[in-house]
Amino acid sequence: MKLKLLLTALLLCSTYAFSQTKNNISAVYGFNANAVDIHGAIGDYGYNDKTGQSYGLSYTRNLTRIFSVETGLLYSTNNVQLNTVGPSGGIYNGEVHMLSVPVLAKFTFLKYLYGQCGVIFDHETNYKSDGILDKQSGVGLEVGLGGQYNFGPVLVFVNPYYTNHRFYGSNNLMESGIKFGLGYNF
Repeated sequence: MKLKLLLTALLLCSTYAFSQTKNNISAVYGFNANAVDIHGAIGDYGYNDKTGQSYGLSYTRNLTRIFSVETGLLYSTNNVQLNTVGPSGGIYNGEVHMLSVPVLAKFTFLKYLYGQCGVIFDHETNYKSDGILDKQSGVGLEVGLGGQYNFGPVLVFVNPYYTNHRFYGSNNLMESGIKFGLGYNF
């Protein structure tokens, strides 16, 4: 009986301690300019820059006053356009739909500003083997700088970022954009 009482007391204390930590969950919307890196590819083709959008949820866990870890789930639609030259040349449009899970280290400085960097795990949800772009599923990189402000438990942030969705191979989708978020601190 004493052991059960002790375990219950420890569980309640740890729950109380966890609830006093800084956690954040945010709704995220972003828009971006897409480019395709054809570095190292051989052929008479290229890609025009196009636009995209992303939506999702992010979770941030503050480990210290200046360091936190961020993850989440984002869904993005990215427009791409292929240009080819030659007798059968032309312009071909396509879309890349991605489901992404970022794992980012976030460093806060000057109270309202932060930088973040880390890896992003992607899954292309609409890949076609005869499409205009190689499969984009895999591991990529993301970096960004942003600003944030707390209104009590409500957080508002703006985050310019750069993402390379697959940092190996050729014909890699890259994004440069801005994310906006509205979150709740608990």
